[in-house]
Amino acid sequence: MMQSKLAVQRVRHPIVVRTITVKAKEQLAQNYVRFYFTSPELAGFVSSSFDDHIKLFFPLSGKAVQKPQMTEQGLKFPDPANKPVARDYTPRAFDAERLVLEVDFVLHEDGPAGSWALQAEVGDQLVMAGPRGSMVIPEEYDWHLLIGDETALPAMTRRIAELPASKTVLAVLETDDPQLQHQLPVRDGLRTYYVQRQANQPLQLAQKVQQLVLPEGLGFAWAAAESAVAKAVRAELVEKGLENTQIRASSYWRQGDAGVHETLS
Repeated sequence: MMQSKLAVQRVRHPIVVRTITVKAKEQLAQNYVRFYFTSPELAGFVSSSFDDHIKLFFPLSGKAVQKPQMTEQGLKFPDPANKPVARDYTPRAFDAERLVLEVDFVLHEDGPAGSWALQAEVGDQLVMAGPRGSMVIPEEYDWHLLIGDETALPAMTRRIAELPASKTVLAVLETDDPQLQHQLPVRDGLRTYYVQRQANQPLQLAQKVQQLVLPEGLGFAWAAAESAVAKAVRAELVEKGLENTQIRASSYWRQGDAGVHETLS
């Protein structure tokens, strides 16, 4: 049985709805944009885990931003017929003193979130809610393995920055834009591996994991990617002898489907 100090802890948060405003926008790669949001309503914002998710609500084209009310039945919007589209995003960083929240957008394809991100300017607003809970992975493991594609990059960079400098960290990033390879932090004890995405080889990330030589000791592996890829990565981790309690794998998106977020383990 896994020692209690190494058990993943579930933390619940009250759901708070906030209106946030674009303070700045930074293009980090052709399909990757970082937004800096601010608002006095961000006072008290809490994100306890590097892979937390907030919901951002994108208004329908030409419609005003709607702020819902939290009810016993969930979020209730003033104009249900024009209910905004919700998408999950990782809070990459939060400055509690300046009340600035960083959120990265991957522009996979045209859609309500991508269209908004391409056109958004300083002063534009969105409504956000959450996070409603956190899965806190202990830092006490001997080593940490982080695996993912562009959608996982915010969580990966946050985790690397938050782990003690004494910890061994392995990061495996798949991307089709070499610019994003420079987004992983540089620090002692970090081993980085990059996979250049090929359209005809969808499971390259899992193949790279198969080739890894894991460090000695007890480690934890975290992975997030397209659904089929995440499942294949998880299978490779099990083949390497990791127990279910040492793995957290998630589907952050699914080929041909929108708005998918699913925890696999």
